[in-house]
Amino acid sequence: MPVMAGIDGKARFLETLQIAMERRQPVAIYADEDDFQSYEVGYVEYVDSQEVMLQCLTPKGEPDGRRAIHTDDISRIDTDNAYTRRLDLLFQYKESIFDKEFRPLPKGVRPDLRTQLENARESSTIVHVVDSNDYGPTGFVERVGEDFVELKRVGSNGEPDGMATVLTSSIHKVHFGRRQEQVLEFLYRYNHDLKKLLDS
Repeated sequence: MPVMAGIDGKARFLETLQIAMERRQPVAIYADEDDFQSYEVGYVEYVDSQEVMLQCLTPKGEPDGRRAIHTDDISRIDTDNAYTRRLDLLFQYKESIFDKEFRPLPKGVRPDLRTQLENARESSTIVHVVDSNDYGPTGFVERVGEDFVELKRVGSNGEPDGMATVLTSSIHKVHFGRRQEQVLEFLYRYNHDLKKLLDS
């Protein structure tokens, strides 16, 4: 790859940030010298040779205040990758992603685990099943057996991710409809169901 004449890293960072600001595209900025894996994602609101003001986003695409960053502290900028595109999409649809109230159960039904799992299957609600180490699959309930649960797994960007069968005896807890599961439901339907509809 040819070297860009007359431009150093800081100038290239400024150029990248200015383009992102003009296009209203989120960026991931690495500017913590003590933690090379730490970064902030958001929209560039202002940038000059001294500082950048970032409108930050949570991992669920929600507004998370502003952060001022010294441009001299920046060591890396990521643009237009799967994660920043995901947060941009979630931010755009933030008003329609999350439930405003608890999802109702059918009347007269006791809210025990099996019933909740069956209800999640019928209502196509994503659940997160975990063991005593707080580890386990996330996905749509496909089947509730006598001593097992089968899930159609959903990956971190809402993509289908195979199947998982879990013994009921190994389940420590199950999460139903938290915000992070609602995010995955939205991403799945946006990227998978909508694509199938457009292709049909």
